[in-house]
Amino acid sequence: MRTLPVSPPTLRKVTILAAAAALVATGGAGAALAKGGGTAKPPKGIVSPWVVPTLATPGSAAQARGFDDTGFASKATVNPDNTSCPTVTDPAYYGGTVTINGILITIPCNLVVQMPANTLTWADFVHGTGGTAPLGVDGLELRAVGNIVGSRHIAGLAFVSQQSANSGRGEITGIDYANGALKVADAAGGTVTVQLNDPKIPNLNGTAAGTGRFSNGQSPDFRFSVDQDNPTIHAATGYPMCIPRTDPAVKDDPLCPQRNRPLAPTPSNILIPACRNFSVAGVVPPASGELSPAAAGQKYCSQYVMPVPGVSTTAPDANQQAPFEIGDMVDYSGTLIHGTPDYISAHTVEANLGIYTQPGTQPSYLAIGEFGVGTADPLATAPNGVAQETQDRIFLESETTDVKTPVDIYYEDRKSDGSVFNRWITPFEMTGENGVPLTGPTGGITTQNTGPQPQRARLRATKAPTGLLSQPDRTVRVGVRTLCMPTPVNTTTTTINQASLDSCFKNAPTKANGLQPGQYIAPVFEYIFPENVKPGDVIVPNDLYHLPFLVSGEGANNAGALEPSPW
Repeated sequence: MRTLPVSPPTLRKVTILAAAAALVATGGAGAALAKGGGTAKPPKGIVSPWVVPTLATPGSAAQARGFDDTGFASKATVNPDNTSCPTVTDPAYYGGTVTINGILITIPCNLVVQMPANTLTWADFVHGTGGTAPLGVDGLELRAVGNIVGSRHIAGLAFVSQQSANSGRGEITGIDYANGALKVADAAGGTVTVQLNDPKIPNLNGTAAGTGRFSNGQSPDFRFSVDQDNPTIHAATGYPMCIPRTDPAVKDDPLCPQRNRPLAPTPSNILIPACRNFSVAGVVPPASGELSPAAAGQKYCSQYVMPVPGVSTTAPDANQQAPFEIGDMVDYSGTLIHGTPDYISAHTVEANLGIYTQPGTQPSYLAIGEFGVGTADPLATAPNGVAQETQDRIFLESETTDVKTPVDIYYEDRKSDGSVFNRWITPFEMTGENGVPLTGPTGGITTQNTGPQPQRARLRATKAPTGLLSQPDRTVRVGVRTLCMPTPVNTTTTTINQASLDSCFKNAPTKANGLQPGQYIAPVFEYIFPENVKPGDVIVPNDLYHLPFLVSGEGANNAGALEPSPW
């Protein structure tokens, strides 16, 4: 084991145990030692292959007491100047105050607000810089996590939505192509309008407004938009979905082609081939079994494997998104916009479709579902001297269109120049998979091949190897190994070629109207902070001081350290 004595943003290399070897990028499941019913997890008693040190606990933390408040925001303000943070000169990074449930919360300078699929500074969130913000701030649901320092509640993390559970499910009965909207049955004989909050993106020459990433492009409030860098509009496998910009009956949309939704065969039309399943694709089906055939009366295939792009001009093209169709069942989340009639402005839509890509090839697509990370405080005693319960832990579920290739998880450490160091956190010691020496890195997650669901890559580490998860970041990345993988420098060393890995992710090609296949980046919505062991003790602080992006900032041209600090 090698101990790394410096913080992640300055690391240049990562080492792995000599006993840990790997799975080739296009290979099968390898030797998986910890299945657990379709869940990757650390083998018992194993030692971390490297140790990232926990950030120092400041003396001031002994006086801090944690809070985690959720309620309707009111009286939101932005500081008029940088009196409270003299080192901050950009007004976009000024802090302010907000009231939640009668409690005045201090918002430090450089605090970042996490929206459902968007990230903004506090000032931009309040003022709506960069677009319209008709929903305002007052009345939105805001969760603030921080510490009580003296008599002040000082936030360190902030999460905002109109309502945390503003979602629905229904069948598409109509599509408004011009306005990027789905008509979803309301179970009362009418419909709910679900419009994609999909702001227009510039044309490649940057001279004029183009269309949205997933539709014609429209946004009543850009703060609650889709994530235009990741497919928050997707099938249940993570495959990106779209609303055609023109009615396909009149003109096909090349960015959302009709051929990406193949027709299901019918008794009256035997010339239509069966929906392409794993066996037809030349792939041994995963443990979950072969894909289900289309049901009687079904117009479009709902489970199928995309071929490698370029094999045909009429076959589905994995380089492009797939269109929603009437009859699809969708789950959606968004904000309620009052109008005539009211409608849902959606930042997330998931179609109940099993669209897969040819295993072992690119492009493939991923999406991240629920996940949370511990803050990795190793101490059994809090700074104020009372007992606390804390563990290194992580849970994450990802959807993938590739049922054979391993998926990895990375922390996105920001270096001082603002570039990203992709810290690999799924070696064999974390996942228990691919422990037999082959020719590349071990670990990764292959539960999509061995578990009960063919799209689900799942990791559950209730107690991770000590030091592997220290200094968690604001965002995590999942990546498939046909795109990038943590490769040893050569066959005689266990040192990962970190520069090559970082360059691979940074320069990954774009497909599907500007998305980068093979990876998905998501913000952390759930940090698992220490808890009191004994009720009645002084409340332990939230150890925000162990999160490097709050302590040191996120590098050049990004948010700096919090001022004043919430500890």
